[in-house]
Amino acid sequence: MLRSQVKKNRWSLDIGDLSYIAHGPDRPFAVAVRREKTYESDRGTVKERVVEAERVPLTEVSEEPEGVVLSGGGHSLGIRIEGCENGADLLLTGEEGWAYEFALPALDREAVFGGGEQYRQTNLRGERVVNFVSEHIKAVTILEKALLPRPLYKEKPHSAIGSYAPMPVFITDRGRLFLFDTESDGISRFGQESYLFTFDRCPRKLTLLKGESYEALALALAARMPNRQYIPDWCREGMILSIQGGTETILEKTAAMLKAGAKVCGVWSQDWSGENRTIMGKQVWWNWEADEKLYPDLKGAIQKLNAQGVKFLAYINPYLVKDSKLYTHCKQKGWLITHPDGSVYHIKSTTFDAGMLDLTDPAAVRFIKDTLIKKNMLDLGVSGWMADFGEYLPVDCVLHEGDPKLLHNQWPVLWARVNREAIEEYGAKDILFFMRSGYLGVQTYAPILWNGDQHTDTTHDYGMPCVMPASFAYV
Repeated sequence: MLRSQVKKNRWSLDIGDLSYIAHGPDRPFAVAVRREKTYESDRGTVKERVVEAERVPLTEVSEEPEGVVLSGGGHSLGIRIEGCENGADLLLTGEEGWAYEFALPALDREAVFGGGEQYRQTNLRGERVVNFVSEHIKAVTILEKALLPRPLYKEKPHSAIGSYAPMPVFITDRGRLFLFDTESDGISRFGQESYLFTFDRCPRKLTLLKGESYEALALALAARMPNRQYIPDWCREGMILSIQGGTETILEKTAAMLKAGAKVCGVWSQDWSGENRTIMGKQVWWNWEADEKLYPDLKGAIQKLNAQGVKFLAYINPYLVKDSKLYTHCKQKGWLITHPDGSVYHIKSTTFDAGMLDLTDPAAVRFIKDTLIKKNMLDLGVSGWMADFGEYLPVDCVLHEGDPKLLHNQWPVLWARVNREAIEEYGAKDILFFMRSGYLGVQTYAPILWNGDQHTDTTHDYGMPCVMPASFAYV
């Protein structure tokens, strides 16, 4: 099934009757690239500027007992080939400080899908796909739509649209699968002659699989990912209503729906922690404890809902609005990400500033689990929540541990893990949480990913139609 052959500086790797690698001096499988990259970030949207200083095609190939070595210009890439059922894992050993570009052969009239959550296109052939967790919605497009008549609004191309949950895994309608095991920032280009994948660092592994169907490929991927997720049975017993406005409002509206004969299994109240009035309207007060003014006796209200077979769901994210009670506490403890000068690094959401909890700090993580989730939500009787955001980690911040450039894509996975571990530590078996951000590995922890915020119009870049390709593209 798997055939790897080296001959006269050429290397081919086939699985079944399909070509996966066709390396030669004129079109090498790997190119080492030295480049400088700068980032500009605004409300979770990141612009990158790349200056390429040097390209070193690794044209020479030598066969080793367990794989091959590609080299050129004094640089090398070690590739250990591990065969598996219907495919191969290529363990890659590159050089620190260099980006790598990989070329895989394109097949005639082949359609390409995947890439995680992709909003504009389903078939990615001919597209440029960015592998960088970011905000999907851009403030500039909201202004354009507000100021321009509809016929004058120009929809954005696929390459300009960010994704809450990109993932460097792709499948084709010819039964090929490519998965790069990396958290690195990257770009994939699906041309007519070859598919090019560029990452800021050498991936740990490239998985190549062949399947007779999409289902077979999905099952092969699922078997490789540990799974600690589940959806509680109560979620299947009716609809979850989104109701805001306080204790009295949720009780009255839920009662009205039940009286009318609706099957209701839950009520989701984003504003359980309070309201934050801004020029954008009513937003959530990012201080993760019940707001006694808006939700008096919330625990008692949850008990009343539970007696009617209705669960209560809340909302949380890894940020704290500036100068709130919990923000002040965490700032004093040193649990918020900072600038190099030690000052709190604030992120901006719409018009207000917030501090970001440092998910690499064990003390901060323990506070999130024990206080924000277990005490402030689970002890209250909360049965679920949206674990929102996770996209905004600045690449120039200072963390308790680690390089933010390398952790940016992994941040939503860390956020998902904190939520899952808190539930497991508490011992609850019927808790649901859902997220909008993700990356490779989030499937281990989060049972549901939703598509985030869309514009209430019919545009294909940010409007309601983009929900369908985003949902389809998850791999």
